[in-house]
Amino acid sequence: PLVAPGSQRQILLYNTDTYQLLGVLEFPEGYPADAKFSRNGKLLIVGGGRGAHTGKAAVWDIATGERILTVGEDLDTVLAADISSNQKYIAIAGPDKLVKLYSTATGELIRKMKKHTDWVTALEFSPDSKYLASGDRAGGVVVWEGDSGREVNVIGKHKKQITAINWRNTKLVACASEDGYVKTFDAAEGDEIKSTRT
Repeated sequence: PLVAPGSQRQILLYNTDTYQLLGVLEFPEGYPADAKFSRNGKLLIVGGGRGAHTGKAAVWDIATGERILTVGEDLDTVLAADISSNQKYIAIAGPDKLVKLYSTATGELIRKMKKHTDWVTALEFSPDSKYLASGDRAGGVVVWEGDSGREVNVIGKHKKQITAINWRNTKLVACASEDGYVKTFDAAEGDEIKSTRT
């Protein structure tokens, strides 16, 4: 029962049952922009930084509070970050319109994916790590292969910024947008399965 809200230069860990503060993780790089728990709940990945200055993503072991990995040398804030369920890759993205893939084993940049025409504001790996979906400020969504970074599909059904991406299962991805809709798509085919007005 854990939640991890970000604040200036830190991430706070609260127990959601008791509302008790359990710990503080330092993020001296600046402001956290995106925080996600790994699929097994053992790791926390946070992307952030300082606008027009620096961007990084950091990973912590939740049990020990130890920072175990830091990736990214961006010149602007990392707006979106995620770690694959097999914990082989970290994906980050932001204002440079690129999706970058890092190895968790070495911390090295292994791939840059270019397709977005505006800031990348959200991304998430599928539960089986097969796919990575990323969304941008113009409403575009791109589905990539999780390991090779090869483009699988481009989905352009939203009219405004993508604010969140969440995989419903290994094939269906839901995207929320500032246009007021949450749309669910078949990731491989690009077909719209459902649209809900929020």
